[in-house]
Amino acid sequence: MSLRYFAGYSLLFLAHLLRKVFEQVWRVASLTEQFALIICTPSEIARYSRDVWNSWLFVRSYSSQGNWLSATEQGLIERYFSKNVALLNVACGAGREALLLARRGLRVTACDWSPRMVVEARRRAQEANLPVRFAVADLMYDLPFREQAFDCLLLTDLAYSCLFPRRRRVRFLRQAHAVLKPGGIFIISFSPARGNTRIPAGLMEWLFMRLRRWVPFNREYEPGDRFEHATFIHYFRSEELAQEFQEAQFLIKDWLWDEGYAVLAKL
Repeated sequence: MSLRYFAGYSLLFLAHLLRKVFEQVWRVASLTEQFALIICTPSEIARYSRDVWNSWLFVRSYSSQGNWLSATEQGLIERYFSKNVALLNVACGAGREALLLARRGLRVTACDWSPRMVVEARRRAQEANLPVRFAVADLMYDLPFREQAFDCLLLTDLAYSCLFPRRRRVRFLRQAHAVLKPGGIFIISFSPARGNTRIPAGLMEWLFMRLRRWVPFNREYEPGDRFEHATFIHYFRSEELAQEFQEAQFLIKDWLWDEGYAVLAKL
């Protein structure tokens, strides 16, 4: 065995060992982030999420995205949205979907809870000479639109999973139901839970479900709440999500669980 081979093999072994060590260290360190879920109230979680979404870092990142739809979004929009319908793009960000759908002939209104995102989306629409209407609107409160104003709604980028807790999600769904016309369609994305479908699932959730009984812990913690990718997010079990849709009187028209999309209809 040559010295060069031995040295090279030793370096590869050391790199593999260090990677395993750092993975375990990172896994332990990330547990402290999860404890924010049982400490912070829903209002504090919402404030943190707004601040992150409204930061210049996020605005610059989303404003650099071109006008595109994922394969799943493309298929759903072609199937359920027709030209010249009135569309509300909720949580529009910097205008990715709004601009593209306006080019396709839809009458687009778009809203987001970040003033900076709305300013950037409006600038991009003006540069493209597209007649998109924009508004700042917080999904946790009343949508600033009249009842039965839209033929269809679109909510992508897993924004629904960023609403905490359940009562606020159902409130938003009821607002969405109110602004839709009878027979209207709502395409919505979410984060599906993977693996163990028990509620609660795992030691962390078991612990948090017991801690939430006591002050000063977050009494509205729910199984599926997580902190990932610098933001709070809720992972849904199918029965849980279906119940929220039905509570807001939506009919589930199409269910793409693995892709994290559902198509809802207002009767």
